[in-house]
Amino acid sequence: MGPGDTIRIEVEKCVFGGDGLARVDGQVVFVPGVLPGEVLLAEITACRKNFLRGRALRRGTDSPYRREPGCPAAGRCPGCVYRHAEYGYETELKQQQLLDFLEGAGVSPEEPVRPPVASLPADGYRNKLVLHVHKEGGETRIGYIGADQQSVTPIETCPLVRDEINAELRRCLADPGFRHSVHHRMSLTFRHTIRDGVKFWRNQAPRNATWLREDTSVGTLSVPWDGFFQVNAGGTEALISEMRRLIDQVRPERVLDLYCGVGLFSAVAAACGVPAVTGVELAAEAVAAARYNLKQLGRPDADFRAGDAAVLLTEVAPAAGKRTLAVVDPPRTGLSPVLLKALNDGKMEHLAYVSCHPATWVRDAGRLTRRGWRLIRVGLINQFARTAHFEVFSYFSRG
Repeated sequence: MGPGDTIRIEVEKCVFGGDGLARVDGQVVFVPGVLPGEVLLAEITACRKNFLRGRALRRGTDSPYRREPGCPAAGRCPGCVYRHAEYGYETELKQQQLLDFLEGAGVSPEEPVRPPVASLPADGYRNKLVLHVHKEGGETRIGYIGADQQSVTPIETCPLVRDEINAELRRCLADPGFRHSVHHRMSLTFRHTIRDGVKFWRNQAPRNATWLREDTSVGTLSVPWDGFFQVNAGGTEALISEMRRLIDQVRPERVLDLYCGVGLFSAVAAACGVPAVTGVELAAEAVAAARYNLKQLGRPDADFRAGDAAVLLTEVAPAAGKRTLAVVDPPRTGLSPVLLKALNDGKMEHLAYVSCHPATWVRDAGRLTRRGWRLIRVGLINQFARTAHFEVFSYFSRG
């Protein structure tokens, strides 16, 4: 079999990333845009050492969970890989992917894996939109950058983002001079909060801009324009609920909030009455916002430090006793070896690990369990509906 050949396949499951997996003559084939149980003709598009890639030509059997994508960019936009599936079924597929990750790594939680949380709504949830500009041959394309990091899929509206952002995007695109005012490889960012409406900037956010305000169940948090905050309000509340539940169970004397951003989990700890709160974050402006936020919430004693979490953990760890709950919410690369060593060498016996990338999370979970940590609880929050991604909330203990 080689590129251009046509094969008949039956899809077994959807793997992380959204592709359907099938097997032909003992070879694994990955095909996008399909669902488990579907039978179809596919064309081989690429041959790799251990697998094939293909594209669907004609479906003979549709999944009962298939639906119309409802987006003109479906199939071309690299972001939404599940628009053709019912949302509840999408969440089930992601739950199975989490179970597959655990099985593959040989990691088992002591409690049953929690039922998935399907954060609602499935559309119109994103509070941030980042588009890219591609100019070539007199044509201006404004949209999402492709998987090749070069091409751009033009969009005029995105079903994932807030209606207010879509309205502002349409207003910009309707302005005859707008396309002439943007430059090749420029990024365009739209950000929305209930309190502040839509903010828009090109490339870098304006300096010294008044911080945005995000309302949560633990209080209003101020966020720099380009500062990190969860993109889904419903998913944010699900994370807050999980963290509240954990803190109420563990009753820590201190919460050590690594990668704290503007202090979301620190604010949860404060709301739960944790006596001592320490936060660490690389971005200095986010640290300033975190200090301000906790002061506004009645906890001016909260200690926030700017710097690399892996380095600063070694400084704050001596004050972190056994009843310290360390909270980590790292970037997609996961935990560095230096930070893992600091966690292992410290006295704290409780660890909450929040991750937006299950592959690096399960890698780190294996490293932690091999060093004496026990995975007590894990579950997923479908924070990024319609996309390949989901959030993992987990709790480890060595007490």
